[in-house]
Amino acid sequence: MNGQGTISFDEIRVDTSYIVEDGGKKADDTLKSLEFDREQKLTIVPTDDTEVRESLVHLGQPEALENESNRDRRDRLSDLLYQNPDIRAQFLERQAKSPSLETGPSEASESEDEEFYTPASGSLVECRQFLIQDSLGRARERLRNERGHADSQDVSTTIVQRRKLNAELSKYELWGSQVASSRPVSGVLLSPNQKSVACGSWHGDVKIIDSETLEILASFDAIHDDKIGGLDWSSDSTLLVTGGADRIVKVWKPSSPNDSTAVLKGHEGRVVKVKFHPSDRYVASASFDMTWRLWDVERQVELQLQEGHAKEVYCLDFQCDGSLLCSAGLDSIGRIWDMRSGQSLMILEGHAKPIYGVSWSPNGHHVATGSADGTVKVWDIRKVGNPFSILAHNNIVSDVKFDKVSGRTLVSSSYDKTVSVFASDSWLRLASLKGHTDKVMSIDISHDFSHLYSSGWDRSVKLWKLGVCNS
Repeated sequence: MNGQGTISFDEIRVDTSYIVEDGGKKADDTLKSLEFDREQKLTIVPTDDTEVRESLVHLGQPEALENESNRDRRDRLSDLLYQNPDIRAQFLERQAKSPSLETGPSEASESEDEEFYTPASGSLVECRQFLIQDSLGRARERLRNERGHADSQDVSTTIVQRRKLNAELSKYELWGSQVASSRPVSGVLLSPNQKSVACGSWHGDVKIIDSETLEILASFDAIHDDKIGGLDWSSDSTLLVTGGADRIVKVWKPSSPNDSTAVLKGHEGRVVKVKFHPSDRYVASASFDMTWRLWDVERQVELQLQEGHAKEVYCLDFQCDGSLLCSAGLDSIGRIWDMRSGQSLMILEGHAKPIYGVSWSPNGHHVATGSADGTVKVWDIRKVGNPFSILAHNNIVSDVKFDKVSGRTLVSSSYDKTVSVFASDSWLRLASLKGHTDKVMSIDISHDFSHLYSSGWDRSVKLWKLGVCNS
């Protein structure tokens, strides 16, 4: 309002010719770019990440950039089409020839999370119903034990015991070594009954070794046609699951390896890690095809094919209750999945390079990840925030393991040829063990902390012992 009357909003002149500080573009051009981006995403830019990747490759662009999410990749394609009319014409011509690349508004409006969600088959629904009941029982038992421990705990006594244990854990010594293959030994794992150690190699063979003497008890030379990436014991120590570069997952009995319990096929890339669910009814596998999959062991069928990582999935582990799974890989992130619904609950972002190892603590809320950036990060899933970061090694961290009874100890292996031992009450390094002559690829620890097992590029399995362990 002024002395000569009123001015309506329609009469106010809007100046969009000024220069935007970021990028040096006119505001008018920026607004047009945003409008173009909105319209293109609703009409021509695919929502499926596979189609976005194919489009970028066809246009002569990198398929994926480091740490690039699916949304970032789609934005990159949209920007490319806006900035170059010739590329846009080329893209539209390809779409006209390939109708499968067309994306309508109804697809674009769907939640981005849906590409990380597997529609449930009847078998998967039945599996999830079982997991709900099974995990609830395990969670109740875990919480009951924790309450009992808390009620009977004396703080001063606990501190004294912890200091004594930490002092003992600094005294590991190399006790023995066993050449276990003609190629690098990629995985070593102590059986739940603590009697045997299984080790798999890049030759495709598996050795069963006595946990005390390192004597080779059994040798299986043709379990896989190529590198064995992962192996795991069932909870009763009667079954082994292995995964290999031949893209196959096998469940078999060391007592009769020629009579496989299950041969699971479906992965389109190298299988890197495999894990039994705590119930032993299911197996999860991580693969270079950028998926992890859930298998029914008895029926020998794939229940769930889960996407969600932008690069190869390298490792995974089940939480002790069996309700959650953590997957991680070469995209440098971890994801926490709810096995009862199939949804991604949490993204673990913080590593600068690929993640090669993941392990849940028996307490159910700590998960550790080991990365090529040389760090081990410990995440507390009860809260959103920065993880505790341990400067663990001078090279790639190849594996991490919590002890599976108390979670009071965390161990890691590395390409710097060492094994590290950490206290879970402070995450301080208690020991750095040297004895391998080449990269260490895998590590495991006994229930009472008295034995450590490591394997690596020098083709050996090594046993580290404490003189006495008072836990």
